[in-house]
Amino acid sequence: MKKIKVLHVGIDTSLGGIETYLLKITSNFDFSRFQFDFLSFLGDTPCFYDELRAIGGRFHFITARRENPLKSWKELNALIKREKYDIIHCHLNSLSYSDAVYAGLKSGAKVIVHSRNAGSSHQSSSSILCRINKIFLPYNKLTLLSVSDKAGEWMFGENRKYRVLNNGIDTEKYKFSLEKRSSFRKELGIEEEREVILHVGAFREQKNHILLIDIFQQYSISHPSSILLLVGEGELKDEIKGKVSSLGLNDRVLFLGQRLDLDYVLSGSDKFLFPSLYEGFPNALLEAECSGLLCVSSSTITKEVMFDSCICLSLNDSLSDWADALSKEKIKNRERYCHIIEEKGYGVKSEVKKLEDIYLELSGDSNG
Repeated sequence: MKKIKVLHVGIDTSLGGIETYLLKITSNFDFSRFQFDFLSFLGDTPCFYDELRAIGGRFHFITARRENPLKSWKELNALIKREKYDIIHCHLNSLSYSDAVYAGLKSGAKVIVHSRNAGSSHQSSSSILCRINKIFLPYNKLTLLSVSDKAGEWMFGENRKYRVLNNGIDTEKYKFSLEKRSSFRKELGIEEEREVILHVGAFREQKNHILLIDIFQQYSISHPSSILLLVGEGELKDEIKGKVSSLGLNDRVLFLGQRLDLDYVLSGSDKFLFPSLYEGFPNALLEAECSGLLCVSSSTITKEVMFDSCICLSLNDSLSDWADALSKEKIKNRERYCHIIEEKGYGVKSEVKKLEDIYLELSGDSNG
């Protein structure tokens, strides 16, 4: 049987929603029927490089557009022509990079544009490219996917037809575990009676770490034994470290970097704070809910995954309002929440089946 060859575009060097998604779906696809390749850029080591290769994924490196636009375009076209891809799947946080879309169409491949975000902090030339591509992309030749209605409307416009493919997670993996809780807390030397507030997200403007630290400072006044764990990397990390230091919170805020054992981190925590400016689909929030954490989130993000364990507040609400919400009693019987997530249709197996059907449909092999 001829394998369906898919080139995934959009993986970056730091951990984010796209990278997590690509590792997840690659781990669950049937490689007897599909071949997954990943586009990256010379000089960079993409996130999950070793893990994806170990599963069966292949990487191809070309010159970055910012280094030499013409050379990057030529190398991209040569790669797609040589490999004869059936599908080019572009996972995008914005429309600022569209070279793979046009190169894929030129080669005769089916092209998917997959909206992964519902806002952008891009400025200047990137912002201009987003607006231009939003108008002039040949939508009638593309398959449009989105992680949520909000992300689809933001990237493609309200009148475009797109399919929503919600993120799914391995619910059994993120199910609350006393053993994992004990192991994680032992690793960091955190006493069981001490309350742990968690945030997972790259240090980027979107994640709103400035407000997050201000909320925690307010909260810590009435909860002096609480600590805040920050999981992630990113360009604003040093700035946030400086803010933490200036507020005298160095012994209360721990920077854990990137962690591949988030199931342990979640079980070891008590509450989840998530004041993002925007989200295409809040995967980190869904994982926190699956682990049974009390979640306090901004109301600006996708509502589809906010269940009864989640409290929503406006970004305009006072720090006291946020601190009061975070003061609610932590959730008991945390194990049941993984079943709620599965029942709502956010399990990874359901998601992978939907994506597999899309690939088979586009390749003309809808009967499998």
